[in-house]
Amino acid sequence: MRAGLFVALLAVSLAWMLWAQARMQHRVLSFLVGRAGGSSSRGARVTHLVQAAAALIAVLVLAAAVLVELRWNAVYLRVPLAASVLLVYVPFAATLGRTKLRKVRKTVEQRMNELGAPPAVTTAIARAGRPWSLFGSLVMLAAVLILTWHHLRN
Repeated sequence: MRAGLFVALLAVSLAWMLWAQARMQHRVLSFLVGRAGGSSSRGARVTHLVQAAAALIAVLVLAAAVLVELRWNAVYLRVPLAASVLLVYVPFAATLGRTKLRKVRKTVEQRMNELGAPPAVTTAIARAGRPWSLFGSLVMLAAVLILTWHHLRN
């Protein structure tokens, strides 16, 4: 039962990530293409900077969630902190990930081309964002583990 809770929450988190990522992707890609200004190197730099800043904040929030659990046994703080990472950061990190549903969903490059970005910029931004998308998936696993920590621990 305890492992079932982890798996169920992981499935719900994955479904949320896919739904929210589709909603958030247009704004994130518009921002990155706008900041790139037609330069592929600037696009890659901005992508790394924005994704790294978001990842750092997410890791710090998860660390705070673990700290409040260990020090004060504060479930009322741990759960909202870990849930906020699942609700906000994980879909944000997934916006630049590769999609396996090529016939159903457009690729990141196709979406940026629709926004008017040159092909070199779309390739640079997509390439720079893929490792951060993978990192977001790992953060999702960590956040789900932190959310279910109390049930897995006992």
